Amino acid sequence: MRQGSSVGDITTSAQRSTTNTEYHARVLQPGEIDENLISAWADLEARADVPNAFLSPYFVMPAFRHIESPSNVFGLFVEKRQGGSRDLIGAAFFHARKPTRRFPLPHLAAFETVHSYLSGFLVDRDHVNPALRAIYGYVAARKHRWHGLAIHNGSPLNFLNEEAAAIAGDFRMVWNERARQERAVYNLQDAWDDILSSISKGLIKDYRRHMRRSSELGALEWRVARGTEPLDGYVEELIRLEHMGWKGAEGTSILSDPAHSNFFKEMIREFNRAERACFTKLSINDEIISTTSSIISGKACFGFKIGWNTDYTKYGPGIMNYMHILEHGQEAFGDLEYYDSCSAPDSYINRLWPGRREIVEGVFTFTNLGTAAMKGLRAAKRLKTTLRPKPAESHPN
Repeated sequence: MRQGSSVGDITTSAQRSTTNTEYHARVLQPGEIDENLISAWADLEARADVPNAFLSPYFVMPAFRHIESPSNVFGLFVEKRQGGSRDLIGAAFFHARKPTRRFPLPHLAAFETVHSYLSGFLVDRDHVNPALRAIYGYVAARKHRWHGLAIHNGSPLNFLNEEAAAIAGDFRMVWNERARQERAVYNLQDAWDDILSSISKGLIKDYRRHMRRSSELGALEWRVARGTEPLDGYVEELIRLEHMGWKGAEGTSILSDPAHSNFFKEMIREFNRAERACFTKLSINDEIISTTSSIISGKACFGFKIGWNTDYTKYGPGIMNYMHILEHGQEAFGDLEYYDSCSAPDSYINRLWPGRREIVEGVFTFTNLGTAAMKGLRAAKRLKTTLRPKPAESHPN
């Protein structure tokens, strides 16, 4: 992989003769990305067909500085060139992987960090076809000797819709799905009364009991901080509260590792500078008992971290905070279309937020050997399941 290399002109001769438009893909190492490209990248993010804050320059670049090794990682930037103008229409980052048990051949993996909840590509909504063709044309080129592209936590809307699937087929890319799940989303067009009717009566009863009991302790206040408001105090408070919980006990909290603390602070600072960071806090007598952080990309908000004071656990501070987001979301986030919880399938938020989005995991294979390897892995998994001892049947005495 040559630094600063270009795939070159991938435009058909017909397109070139009628529009004088060319599409180029540049391969860059993280250290080669300059401020001008970061600015164009941020503009592209706002136009992406599928919003993704975890592919924002304000997320990716701090990750490289603090928690991700830039070795064996490269960025692919697709430009539309017409006349003397250059417009960025696609961006993707990849890890170059050696063979693993999950895919026993050299391959690529769509970029993600331990703090990423959505992977894939940033593609200009008005130039999806040429942008995807440039990306797939590079990764599937035989000269690289990669056999597949692994994607974890991807949106089917990004690369499995009808148009994207047809483009992948043109490059002999075969999708091998490993898992598909639904994630809780708050559609910001949904009215509060409609949301309440979708939540179980038991949960509503618990929520109202928590509200009543916590109000007995003092003045209960919920507020949102976003836009130009300084967030340093919110950042420190969230880091402290998250560490009080189970993540602190397990050593996985942000505060447990200085590198991750530095990443979080810089990442939020960059999003805040662009007026795209958001915190909520729930407090009793000015003491914060729960706080959430989220980051905005395009018309979507992405949940990131939550922390709560364990001294108030019996009052359900996290649940109360998320319910307040639902109740006041149209006022606080009315300029957006949806709020992705970025939660795990077994998270309690799935019982509160009624909307859903699909998240997939799988591998695109684009060589005969790669496709055969995936078939072999599936066959081995079926055989293992068949040979697994069945539990002994219980019989009444």
